[in-house]
Amino acid sequence: MLLIKIKLICLKCAGLCLAVPAMSLFLFCQTGCSKSEPVKQPMPTVPVMAEKAVLKDMPLEIRTFGNVEAFSEVPIKVMVTGPIKKIYIKPGDYVKKGDMLVQIDSRAYEATLKQLQATLARDSVIYEDANRQAEMKEGLLKRGAAAIDETKRMRAIADSAKSMIESSKANVDKATLDVEYCSIRSPIDGHVGDLINYEGAVMKANDAVIMNIAQTKPIYVSFSVPQVHLPMIQKYMELGKLYVDARVPAEGGAQERGELAFVDNNINTNSGTVRLKGTFENKSGKLWPGQYVDVVLGLTLDKNRIVVPAQAVQTSQDGSYVFIIRADDTIAVRPVIIERFAAKEAIIKSGIDAGDTVVTDGHIRLYPEAKVKVKSSLSVVENNPSKK
Repeated sequence: MLLIKIKLICLKCAGLCLAVPAMSLFLFCQTGCSKSEPVKQPMPTVPVMAEKAVLKDMPLEIRTFGNVEAFSEVPIKVMVTGPIKKIYIKPGDYVKKGDMLVQIDSRAYEATLKQLQATLARDSVIYEDANRQAEMKEGLLKRGAAAIDETKRMRAIADSAKSMIESSKANVDKATLDVEYCSIRSPIDGHVGDLINYEGAVMKANDAVIMNIAQTKPIYVSFSVPQVHLPMIQKYMELGKLYVDARVPAEGGAQERGELAFVDNNINTNSGTVRLKGTFENKSGKLWPGQYVDVVLGLTLDKNRIVVPAQAVQTSQDGSYVFIIRADDTIAVRPVIIERFAAKEAIIKSGIDAGDTVVTDGHIRLYPEAKVKVKSSLSVVENNPSKK
């Protein structure tokens, strides 16, 4: 039987007197009594996208939508009764003012005109004879060789004959007009719509429509804005002309610029909006009546505004803020006051300066003093680490 010596050792670090083997004491002192600090692990760098706040002029605009309207639209009707002899255009043609459109059979009206012209010639001869006799009687009356009653009677006949001439002239003018009405010409420049009646159809005066012509150069764009914007629109209209941009919402869609031309004289009580119209030259002809368009009404130009991408602005219970990247690539949180948003940009009233770098993507992993690395794009995992 072996005897093992036990040493009584006072463990100062534990404040107790314990009897332990020497080897156990050595191991305890090496582990339990160590005073070394734990190693601090560096926080990971957060990938973000960023842009600089810039100082630039920003337009004050109202964005809405509307529809294109013809500048004028004229239904073509016949003014005289008769069959359509010839149609000179095809549906969809572009015509100019004065171009020939339709010919109505004019033979009956031409015959009537000749008859009335003959009547006018006869009445002119009768008047000349009656006037000659009246003047002769008036000469004899002055010499006392004619009765006054007979002289007045001859003058009355002459005056009556003169009135017949005026009536015949009016009839000739009316018949001439009827002949002219048989040739229908375009009253405006514009595009011809579909034909409603064709050659051979017998038309009644001022009854059925043959076709419609829509003027598209210039052209209107009609749109509505909430009534709360009306005082601001009226204010800037007094300072000058307001521009209107119209864009067809399609890939490669046409965009045209025009001027505000019309503000309706009443507000729609059902919708609380006021109707406006812009006039466009439409030289390209891409704006078409009835077309749906996105509309931008420009009011004024705000100069020297601090602007950042709209996605840089974050919202909390305390208001709006942005993440600023310092020179050492660490994050600072800056509360900001937004003047307004304009399309995909935000105009900052106060809180940051031009030239500050703001985070535009990757906000979800940011916190004050976070270390960041600016990238040109973020993967799905970098942008949302929960998808790892």
